[in-house]
Order: sequence, then C-alpha cells, then structure tokens
Amino acid sequence: MDNNKKTVLKTCLVVVCCLLSACQFIRVEQASFKLTEPLQLNSKSQFIFNPSGKESFSLKSKPTDKQKAGYRRFCQNTQKLHCRNKLPYLRYVGLKGYFDTQQAIKTDNPNYEYHPVVLENGDKYFFLSLKSEGGKYGEKSPIKALSFAENIQQRPLMENSTINIVGEYSSFGDSFLKLSNGQVITEKQLSYIKEISAKSFKPNTVSELLLDTTIEHNDAFDSYLISQKGTDNKNIITMLIGLNEVEPWLRFKVGYQGARKLDLTAYSIVADDFTWRSPALAFEKKQKAPKVIESFEVMANDREIRNVQTLANASKASIQLHGNRKSVQETLKEDQKKQLANMITLYQLLAKK
Repeated sequence: MDNNKKTVLKTCLVVVCCLLSACQFIRVEQASFKLTEPLQLNSKSQFIFNPSGKESFSLKSKPTDKQKAGYRRFCQNTQKLHCRNKLPYLRYVGLKGYFDTQQAIKTDNPNYEYHPVVLENGDKYFFLSLKSEGGKYGEKSPIKALSFAENIQQRPLMENSTINIVGEYSSFGDSFLKLSNGQVITEKQLSYIKEISAKSFKPNTVSELLLDTTIEHNDAFDSYLISQKGTDNKNIITMLIGLNEVEPWLRFKVGYQGARKLDLTAYSIVADDFTWRSPALAFEKKQKAPKVIESFEVMANDREIRNVQTLANASKASIQLHGNRKSVQETLKEDQKKQLANMITLYQLLAKK
C-alpha cells in the first residue's frame, strides 16, 4: 500500500473514531488542591483507587442525544464563571470517584458550593453542587451515590405510595431525600407534602403532584403557597395555589424579566388552531437589578383555567406578551405543559371535600 493510501486510511479511521466518540477531543484542566490523604500508587506508579471509607459515587449514564455534551461541573477551581471543563462521555461514563472531605467549600453565593473529589483514574476536581437542583445528588447532577442502600432503610413516601425513599444525604446544611423515581426533596418539603396531602381525599395522588412544586409555609397564618418548580419569574406563564385552613385558591400569572422595559399591556395564547388575546391589562413593574420584572397576576376564573387547560392539551402551544416597546413569545415545552395541567389537577383535588 503506497503512502497516499495509508494517509487516506488513517484519516478515515480518525473520522470514524471521532464520530463514534462524538468528537470529544477536549482539553480538561484538573484542580490542584492538597488531599487529606496521599494518593496510593502501585509498584508501576499507577494510581490505586481506594476511597478508604469516604463517600463514593459514580458518573451517570446519559441518553444518546445528550452524550455529546459530556460531563460538566468538574472544575479546576472554585470560580463558577471559570468552570469550563467538559469531561468526554465515553471516557468517563461509569467512572467511580469519592469526596476527599465531608465538608464542602463555601462560596460568596449561598446557592452553590464545591466538593474536592478524586476520580477512579486519579483525576482531581472541584465538583460544583447547586442548591436549586437538590445539591450534589440532585436530579440533574452528573453523579449518583454508591452507598445509599447501606445507609438507609427504604420506605414509602406515603402510606401505600408506589414511590420509595431510597437515599438520604446532606448538602448545603440541609437533609435531602432521594426518591425511587429519581426526584430529590428536602426533609422539610416532605413534611409539607404530608401535611397538605392529609387535607385531601386522595393523599397519594396529591403527594405525587406536589413533588413537582415548590412549597412555602407562612408560620404566622399557617398557610401554604404552592408554585411550579423552577419558575422564579423565569416562566412567562405560571399557576399558583394558596392553601389555608378554610379553602384553597388558584391564581394565574403571566410575566417577563429582562434587561430592559417592555411596557407590557396584554398577552395572547395560541394552542394548535385556538387563539385568544386578553384585553388591555395593567402589568406591575419592579426593578430587581440588573433586571426589570413586569407581571400581571389575577385570581384564576373559568376563562384562565380553560385557557391553561387548552395550552396544556395542545400539541403546539405558545404565549406572547405584547408591549409598547417590544413583544416576547415563548413556545411551551412538554414539561411546562405538564406542570400547568398538574397545578390545575392539584387545585381541584384540594378544593374537593
């Protein structure tokens, strides 16, 4: 075989390997922290993975369509904006690791912290843990614990529930519970779920719907505010449930947050062939530096409930906010439509005596 053919063959092999590995030729920077115990090496100076009783984990497998993104949150330092590492999926999937210390490294932001970790191949990183996603083993975390089965006796979420509590861990000074369906909740949220579910004639159904919500309790009035999980003014459309000793109430909210004012005056929805536009509305404006928040909130009547149900049941649904300066539009994803439908179902179950 001449040199030209050899070169072509080598090039083809490289291209094939690149496609099979999703072209994950990525430069990764490791951390340089001092370990609590020195790394153990064999006679050939090869790393020996030995957690020595420390909390261990493994990297989760991913669906095919998400493998190209690799693994994030393994950082070379404790500066969130500089955490650009992306560990190649095929090289790291299933790899084990351990936390070098029990205590996380705190930051000036209460919503994230770092854990010094050592991987099975000897790599060292600062693992980024996010409070909003349930801490180090949250639903979107790239790692899963290896020792849950040894540390906790599995028990049902509620009596006769098909969902079990399968793990427990500490993060951000709070106790988190890992569920058999992959979700994560705090001990406090579980107590709220039990208290609210006890008010319904279908406690197990209510408890499962509450898992996709954020629950706040007002001690002074002994009341609850239930919202869609992960909204925090980021969603254009939201449903809210209030609950006290007397009765529940349901509120409908549309809004936007961004760097500049839109001077919103109305909203419209499109759900497959159905369209509807609101009359002129008075949107409330708030300045929450560096962003501006504009929102309209009202007690949900039959019209709002029907519109939300229509959006939730549509194959293609969108909502547009109309402003004097500019309009914004959002196409609802499947999980958003499901959350909206669940909030209405939850309200109806709580309202029914």
